[in-house]
Amino acid sequence: MTRTILIDSNIWHYANVEPVETNYLELHKSAEKFLEDTLSDPEIVIAITSYQMVEILDLLRKTGVNPDVRKEIFAGFKTDKFKIKVIGLYDIESCLFKSLVSNIHIYDYLVALPFKGVVERIYSADSHFQHQDFTEIAEVINPLSPWILTEGKKPINFR
Repeated sequence: MTRTILIDSNIWHYANVEPVETNYLELHKSAEKFLEDTLSDPEIVIAITSYQMVEILDLLRKTGVNPDVRKEIFAGFKTDKFKIKVIGLYDIESCLFKSLVSNIHIYDYLVALPFKGVVERIYSADSHFQHQDFTEIAEVINPLSPWILTEGKKPINFR
């Protein structure tokens, strides 16, 4: 039976870049293994918004990932492995109002909220995804545990 899931952008990032500091090697390896296992599982479809596709590709550009690797990732997005949701004005408005109430940036909402009722799991190590707005969309699992990520801060290992 096919399962539809969402993978947050931070996992794509850590899976595709080399660690700057050796104490983050485990984090990068965990992300890489999780992403490889998920991409190779024929029972899993990955939900992704048009916004998140751009976010991932630009994040990888900013961190120096080779253009050929980024092209390969984009080509993968166009396969049946991915369920793409093009973001429209209604989606932006819904995400904006959630963001205004929670004070969590709109970008996390643009990744997840359009898939409410579609995905059964959200995989993210971002602390924002533990907020009720996201746990109401789907079960949130941190595949990089014990690592926790918070935007603008260094990853924290809670082991």
